[in-house]
Amino acid sequence: MNQTETAKKITAYLDVGTAQLKAGTAYKLQLARQAALAAAAEPQRSSELALADGRGRSHGGGRPFFANARLWIGILLIGGGFVFFQSWQNAQVQRDIEETDAALLTSELPIEAYLDRGFQNWLQQPQP
Repeated sequence: MNQTETAKKITAYLDVGTAQLKAGTAYKLQLARQAALAAAAEPQRSSELALADGRGRSHGGGRPFFANARLWIGILLIGGGFVFFQSWQNAQVQRDIEETDAALLTSELPIEAYLDRGFQNWLQQPQP
């Protein structure tokens, strides 16, 4: 069976089915078909990013991928936030080290006392 014969059989079945429809239903189907055809005739706009090839031609959109200013601003904000966080975290670690050094240097105990294992065990014992 070829495609033409299959199409004729399907058309015959559809004609028999539509002959039994009410006039209002057939009219609603006709309006829906016209709306679908009108929507299919309009060019659809893609909200996806357009990727550009090596020669600057875009694929899937009107502008090259890297021409979008909002994309660059977003990338710069994320990168700047990462750099700021890293520098802030390094400054916090540096302050903690400075505070520990200052506490060791201003205490009355010699540094060797802090390195003595017996002194550390004595500090960890619960006080009565």
